[in-house]
Amino acid sequence: MRKLLFIIAFTIVALLPAGAQSVGHGADIDAQINGKATTRQNKKPAAEPHKAPTPPPAPSTPDVSTSNRRMKMVLRKIKVRKKTPEELAETKTKVTMGIHHEQGFRIQVYSGGNTRIARQEAERAGQKVKSVLPTQPVYVHFYSPRWSCRVGNFRTYNSALGALRQIRKVGYKGAIIIRSVITVKDVEYVDDDTMIDDGE
Repeated sequence: MRKLLFIIAFTIVALLPAGAQSVGHGADIDAQINGKATTRQNKKPAAEPHKAPTPPPAPSTPDVSTSNRRMKMVLRKIKVRKKTPEELAETKTKVTMGIHHEQGFRIQVYSGGNTRIARQEAERAGQKVKSVLPTQPVYVHFYSPRWSCRVGNFRTYNSALGALRQIRKVGYKGAIIIRSVITVKDVEYVDDDTMIDDGE
């Protein structure tokens, strides 16, 4: 406890400014803050007894017409142009609102038995397809009685057909499109300015 008090006292003494001046009157404080020389009003300088003290110069106020001219010049320099769709997309933030399930389509790449080898084949097929379609989710599951590898969450048959062509080029000629329940993310694009931080 004594060490703590000693450290606090030492810190306070060390933080005190070395060249601090003590000021006793309000005018002296104002003069010191404003950077003016301090003269006491009750003491008159001996060298100039006949001169009256001169009032301090009034602070200069900016001319209203010059400030208006400056504003007009700035406004002329600013050129307003319409934003391109790419620039508009940059100012928006993608917010996932929720997830729901609906009927859609998936591509079944592999379907095997219920053995360990079938599981390894399904996982290998999933890794190979993920390298071809990195944006699509890959599902390796055991749907009784077999292991299968399914790809994607497609709402329409035509969108699944384009991905099926890419998968068949990789070497999975037996891949087919199946109707399935798919997972859909509800996404909304929101302006960055309208987002509210709940922490404040």
